[in-house]
Amino acid sequence: MKEKRINSSKITDKDEFLADEFSVQENNKGTENHLSAMNLMWIGIGGTIGSSFFLASGLPISYAGPGVVFSYLLGGLLACQIAGALTSLSVNHPVSGSFKVYAEEILGPFMGFYVGWTFWIGVVLSIGSETIAMAIFSKLWFPNAPVWLLTIVYSAIVIALNAFGLKNFGKVETIMSFIKVAALVLFIIIGAAAMFGVFYTNHPVGIKTLLDNGGLFPKGLRGLLQSMLIVIFSYAGIGVVAMASSEVRNPRRDIPKAMLLLILILVLLYAVSILTVVCLIPWNTISIKQSPFISALELINIPFAASIMNAVVLVASFSVMTGSYFSAIMMLVALGNSHQAPAFVSKESKNGVFYGSLILTAIGLVAIIITSYILPGKIYSYLISASAYFSFISLGIILVCFLIWRKTVANQDIYKSPLAFGAPWSTVITLVILVLLFIFSLGVIDQRMGFYFALGISVVISIAYLFIRGKSKDTA
Repeated sequence: MKEKRINSSKITDKDEFLADEFSVQENNKGTENHLSAMNLMWIGIGGTIGSSFFLASGLPISYAGPGVVFSYLLGGLLACQIAGALTSLSVNHPVSGSFKVYAEEILGPFMGFYVGWTFWIGVVLSIGSETIAMAIFSKLWFPNAPVWLLTIVYSAIVIALNAFGLKNFGKVETIMSFIKVAALVLFIIIGAAAMFGVFYTNHPVGIKTLLDNGGLFPKGLRGLLQSMLIVIFSYAGIGVVAMASSEVRNPRRDIPKAMLLLILILVLLYAVSILTVVCLIPWNTISIKQSPFISALELINIPFAASIMNAVVLVASFSVMTGSYFSAIMMLVALGNSHQAPAFVSKESKNGVFYGSLILTAIGLVAIIITSYILPGKIYSYLISASAYFSFISLGIILVCFLIWRKTVANQDIYKSPLAFGAPWSTVITLVILVLLFIFSLGVIDQRMGFYFALGISVVISIAYLFIRGKSKDTA
């Protein structure tokens, strides 16, 4: 796949950015942009449903118990507000590297630098967690294979795909996304059939399993709130729709449609499939060493059901990891074009590959693999938590950008997404809730360790910005 160079150059007229639609419809006529709303929706699903749901959902279940279903519903409501903010910004200003550009033009150059680098680091952490998840899934078939070896194999495949290109990647991603959705729907159907006695299980399933282990909220409201960090992280991939906004035929029509369908599908699949899990197996027996979906299927006497779901989970993780690696490369290119990263990361080869960005991302991934070998017991939880904190920060910045932009264009005839219903007050409430959930998440030791890591990286990024800014002044 030939990567397209990101245009992250600074827009000269800030008022134009804040108040003009940039003649979106006219600018897209006659261009090579070709993504439809359905393409965009499937790409969004592909970039969202991965190990952060199939495997990491065991973490919020362990925090909140069966009440985790409400966590996913609340997460969907917050994701709806964030999607509305992103949709409004993307429709009125469809540009590659959207997160970085919005933050830089509305909040200043430091925030553009910070969002760009935290996005890249968060994606690398996410890729690392996906490779570890894939290794864990593969243990079902290769129980004696060390995790670090499996992570190297999967990482090498993804790096190779990005190095040599992948034709028709959009079609491949659509197929993999469809497989994930179909598998979750099938899981729900099988689970419902088991609860109605169609399949034999070795223990009672249904309402009894749901309520007989401490009730719906065994750890109270605190447990539910502490589960939200990972839950919201499982929705974080909706941002890929904004990242691809410059590639659609008709932004005003296709982006809102894609985002609405994406949110509806995610909320429905997440809530119903998690409800099925906690109705099939006691919540306090779930371990992050195996997908809770596979654990549930192992209790149902259907030949090869667990192995088939395991294969689907591998497809899900591989799908997210491949797309995430490409996103990391593109963000580095944007940073390089803005002189906020080494120049070599934005140099394009004859075959359209940014090898500098690819290699730097590979180095970051190798560092994650080495760390996972040193700290095998906790590294997955730490990676998920640290990446989730970076997502929290990015989502918060998006909401702030939306609030400022919305105030500036209050009297303008521009598109405002209905997904951000109740704005601006609903946006403010969403921000407050994110801050509260951020605070509650620190009550979990593993998540707190992830926060320390994210905080340390944020300090390093801030110092690096001061150095780069000072160097720019010296050369000016």
